[in-house]
Amino acid sequence: MAAKHVDINTASLEELAEFPAIGEERAQTLVEERPFYDWGEVDDLPGFSPSVVDEIQQEGAYLGGQAEETGEDLGEDLDEEENAW
Repeated sequence: MAAKHVDINTASLEELAEFPAIGEERAQTLVEERPFYDWGEVDDLPGFSPSVVDEIQQEGAYLGGQAEETGEDLGEDLDEEENAW
């Protein structure tokens, strides 16, 4: 499988299950337990380990979507400041 960049915080169950290191059962766990803010949280889940988390990252999964969850808006403040001058 070619590296596919997928945010585990927003990916569908089907997208997650396509990762060889995840599969259907782990994908279900990820969907039920998200959002994740660091990989340690994923490592603590049943069926996951540091080596599994490492493999998932190598396959292209990443943790994103935190800005949406926290209400932070990254980068917009810079644009507004630039336009104010």
